[in-house]
Amino acid sequence: MDLSESPGRTRRRLSTTAALTGLMLTSVAWPGGPALAEPAPEEQKTYIVQMALDPVVTYEGDVAGLAETKPKRGEKIDPRSAEVTKYVDHVRGRHDAALRKVGGGKKLYEYVYSYEGFAARLTKAQAAQMRALPEVVAVAEDRKVSLQTSSTPSFLGLDQRGGLWQQLGGPTGNKGAGDGLVIGVIDSGIWPGKSFADPDMTGKKYHPVRGFHGTCPAGADSSWTTDLCNGKLVSAQHFNTAWGGDAAIKEQMPWEFLSPRDYNGHGSHTASTAGGNHNVPATGASAVFGAISGIAPRARIAAYKALWSAQDASTANGYNSDLVAAIDQAVADGVDVINYSVSGTSTDFLDPVEMAFLAAAEAGVFVSAAGGNSGPAAGTVAHPSPWITTVAAGTHNRATAGSVTLGNGAAYSGASLATKAGPAPLIDSTAAGLAGADPTRVAQCYAARDNGGKPVLDPEKVKGKIVVCDRGETPRVNKSIAVGEAGGIGLILANVDESSLNTDLHSIPTVHLAVKDRQAVKDYAATGGATATIEQAKITGDAPAPYVAEFSSRGPLSAGGGDVLKPDLTAPGQDILAATAPAGNNGLEFNLSSGTSMAAPHVAGLAALLKDLHPDWSPMAVKSALMTTGRDVLDGPGTDPAVIFGQGAGHVTPNSSADPGLVYDSGIRDWIAFLCGTTKGVEQKVCDLLAKKGYTFDASDLNGPSIAVGRLPGTQTITRSVTNVGRSTATYKSSLTGLSGITAKVSPSRLTLRPGQTKSFTVSLTQTTAPMNVYQGGQLTWKDGRHTVRVPVTVRPTPEKWAATYGAAGGNDSAEFTALDPKGERLFATGASFGNRPGLLSPQIATVAYDPATGAQLWSKTYVGPGGSFDEPAAIAVSPDGGKLYVVGTSTGTGTGGDGVTIAYDTATGEELWVARYTGAGEASDHVSAVAVSADGKSVYATGMTTVADGEADYFTVAYDAADGRQAWLKQYAGPGGGTDDAREIGVTPDGSKVFVTGQGSGVAGTGLTEWATVAYDAGTGEQLWAAGHNGTDKGIDIPSGMTVGADGRTVFVTGSDANKGTQSDVVTIAYDTATGKEIWADVYDGPAHTSDTPHDITLSPDGGKVYVTGNTSGEGTGSDYTTIAFDAATGQRAWVQRYGGAANNEDWAWDVAVTPDGSKVLVTGESTDDADKGSDFVTIAYDAAGGEQTWLGRYDGAVGARDSAHALAVDAVAGGGVRIFVTGSSATGGLPPDALEIDFATVAYVEPWKR
Repeated sequence: MDLSESPGRTRRRLSTTAALTGLMLTSVAWPGGPALAEPAPEEQKTYIVQMALDPVVTYEGDVAGLAETKPKRGEKIDPRSAEVTKYVDHVRGRHDAALRKVGGGKKLYEYVYSYEGFAARLTKAQAAQMRALPEVVAVAEDRKVSLQTSSTPSFLGLDQRGGLWQQLGGPTGNKGAGDGLVIGVIDSGIWPGKSFADPDMTGKKYHPVRGFHGTCPAGADSSWTTDLCNGKLVSAQHFNTAWGGDAAIKEQMPWEFLSPRDYNGHGSHTASTAGGNHNVPATGASAVFGAISGIAPRARIAAYKALWSAQDASTANGYNSDLVAAIDQAVADGVDVINYSVSGTSTDFLDPVEMAFLAAAEAGVFVSAAGGNSGPAAGTVAHPSPWITTVAAGTHNRATAGSVTLGNGAAYSGASLATKAGPAPLIDSTAAGLAGADPTRVAQCYAARDNGGKPVLDPEKVKGKIVVCDRGETPRVNKSIAVGEAGGIGLILANVDESSLNTDLHSIPTVHLAVKDRQAVKDYAATGGATATIEQAKITGDAPAPYVAEFSSRGPLSAGGGDVLKPDLTAPGQDILAATAPAGNNGLEFNLSSGTSMAAPHVAGLAALLKDLHPDWSPMAVKSALMTTGRDVLDGPGTDPAVIFGQGAGHVTPNSSADPGLVYDSGIRDWIAFLCGTTKGVEQKVCDLLAKKGYTFDASDLNGPSIAVGRLPGTQTITRSVTNVGRSTATYKSSLTGLSGITAKVSPSRLTLRPGQTKSFTVSLTQTTAPMNVYQGGQLTWKDGRHTVRVPVTVRPTPEKWAATYGAAGGNDSAEFTALDPKGERLFATGASFGNRPGLLSPQIATVAYDPATGAQLWSKTYVGPGGSFDEPAAIAVSPDGGKLYVVGTSTGTGTGGDGVTIAYDTATGEELWVARYTGAGEASDHVSAVAVSADGKSVYATGMTTVADGEADYFTVAYDAADGRQAWLKQYAGPGGGTDDAREIGVTPDGSKVFVTGQGSGVAGTGLTEWATVAYDAGTGEQLWAAGHNGTDKGIDIPSGMTVGADGRTVFVTGSDANKGTQSDVVTIAYDTATGKEIWADVYDGPAHTSDTPHDITLSPDGGKVYVTGNTSGEGTGSDYTTIAFDAATGQRAWVQRYGGAANNEDWAWDVAVTPDGSKVLVTGESTDDADKGSDFVTIAYDAAGGEQTWLGRYDGAVGARDSAHALAVDAVAGGGVRIFVTGSSATGGLPPDALEIDFATVAYVEPWKR
């Protein structure tokens, strides 16, 4: 994609997140989860490196001397053409050069067609160096993933008169449904069989496909020969370099085939579902179902094996580096559709697989991906990218009804395909174990194959009987094998929790019962003479359907902050019959399987049919047609957000999708603009060029066939465009349903479009009575009398006025401090930005200015000291006139170790006005901890710690001239103990006459490790006026953490923690006389659990009459809780105490406290957890200042539903606008929870939220 204004220059395209820690397992989509591996520190690991050029399919000729390789619309690339080979040689040379720059490494893969980069074995240090190269945009640690289905063509209406099959010439014949289209299946391989035979079941041959370049190499063993490919199965390849190649597979998985041949069965199942031959008779136990057909029966299949099976075929796994290689090869070969029934990210648009699919989609390849099997839990859907189609699983109308009748007359229904068995004696497996067998394995009826070759059931007790077994651990069908091998004639399989009931093909008659029936059956089995009869199962075709399958993952999507709706749509995915691999499936050629893995190939097949019918349609037009013609599932009304998050746009209706009327289309520039708005992965100048061309960065505005607004602050207007793909001019009228408590308006409400014409419209959404932080659902429909074009709408009103993030791509960026200028025109946040530089701990001081009204970023600056290795802020302050911003902290120097640094910025422009550095003796550590500005703005005071000798450090306090940073005076303070004295806080009297410093001091022997030390100085000269110490009763560690000076300048208030006998640590607050340093009053607060209690901040009411302290104290069974205490400033009497703890009873920490300008409300902010799996959120609370009653609580959960930590707040009030609250901290904005997250500054604004 060329957005350059100066052709011939190579540019950075897309920056993905930094190297992802941990080695995550990618699997096929049966329900399951990732596995992690932690290698030794400097061990080489596999990394996927994304380079700065375009892959072949999107390269538009913007490198001098290299011709364009991007294919024209409707065409495919030719990997053997001169242009492509020359460009490929160029990018491969850049790959080699990058490896040489970091000292070399073993290259595993070259990615050139759909992803520009390579996979290589590197050390962690090399990966960090690679990430810092200008020609590299991302380095991602390789991840392992896993797997995530007949009568469904009839259920979908494909075989109806006038249906999609008939429109395409029928399911057989040379011009039949899907003919000439190639479906690439990236999975566990392929088992050649009748579903992939040439000729098909009617004897019709397949002709070669023009423009397809796939190959069919022989395997490394005798399991695959080139003649196994044919006109139907046009290509078969395998990818396992990340495992160590064929030799490593042979060693680790000796049962596997060193070829594209499928051991697991998952790949054969998905391939035959998508494009298997028509009318293939099922065999074995499946014969009862008759013949099966793929959705696009005349399409060709190209198999790319990148998943490798467990021996019991319960799952298959693969690495992203192999999977990206498979995607790259599939695009190079010229597939038209990719089916990807593989697990994936839920949070990261920049994941290498997602990015490879972006280029594939731009090349015209439709991608269908399984949405995951973690349902029915909300927020679990995978594959977030809008350029692919994410599929949920639904039920279909074929049902099997089975039951068991006990000897006492009780009957229980369940899932079954059984022939009748019994009446026969009934026994619980727990009473039928062999001596010495593990009781748990006996209860779960482990087969010998799952137990090291040793059976657990005693044939003498089982022979001729029906056995009750618990579900769990081993494959369900293996439990019937275990019973059969022991001589049993039937199995009652009982769930042990609320889980699905599955119609499996068992080796003996079996019925699968729900957990609610389990105990009654087991109790009866324990009685003398118990018998049971498993009844003949009945197969029907009139079951109510579709429902969303229970296991199917639900939205809302974690990535994008709720501004993208996933899943996109629903297709059949429960109890799907298709071809399988006999090797891993007890000799079965066909089997029933469930999962979104089975739903995705239905959509892949439908996409092939639509591309056959409409060869000029883009992948997004195909996606739109499938979505806008969807029908609601039976779970509930289509305006219920829970239903929408399960079904997406609805269940596919293929015949309607053939003529959708209107489509919502998008292309690569729209997607890159989307990434500009949702990630830090696009170079700024590319985003700037897109902005100039009018592209929107708001994720909600991406032109897709759904509308999602994850944060509606009040009112938002969404823009969409539709294209008439009908044959005549049509006038459409809009309507909206649902969206309770939200006013929605479509403008214009009528659209008249000629064939091929595109027009835009807007949807304005305004929150009225809808509750905060609760999703509302609706449907937007356009009708012209013939077509119904419907898209789902989800909206979540939130109390935030705006939310803004800032950070370097691939880094961990955390805002720690915030401040407003006195006029309320600028808001500042500063913190540590780790960026993507080499090294684990190499932060920069980053400072950002925002428009407080809109959240627009005004400027940003980073500071790196002379040493260039460690710079971190500690505090922030604004001059009284609002002209200067002061940031202080620690910064490494050259030959001086860590120095204390004070930086002055122009608040309007961000220009660095001056920098003052404090350096102590030698290369020892010095740092600034706090900053204060005199009331007249002429002086800036900073305090911190300086190392004076081994094991000894002192306070240092320095006064600077605010105009130019020249030092006015410098003083040090050494406590009586001669140890470490570390100043933490600083304050100035309102009249500017005194400066106060408090911190951790070293007391005399017998007073403990640390004590409080508060020191007063003459502000003009630096003369020390007094020093006051404080020590807890336990003579342990006592540390002050907050200080504020009274409005009249007569009192200085200090809060901190004391080690006290019997209570561990307590919150202590002391008022000192500023003239003498004597205590006026002191208060000790011990939390309910009498353990760790720590305050973090202190402030005064505007009139100076009250003091407010906040922090965290331990509750009884609730972990650490927010604790806020109000005192009478004159007497120290407590006015009120308020505690708050999140629902998870985890560690909830309040970090900052402020008071509204009118003094009526006290605000505290911090981090609190309601859902331990998703981590903490920003939680800000308003208390009534008079009585302490909670008047409002605001919770901010960031873009990916992971840990978000608020650290600071600022409050003001503006005429006509009311009280404004600004909260800043760190928030997960991308990557993969829990460890490989993109963390950024996050700043949130509220305007009098208690009124909403």
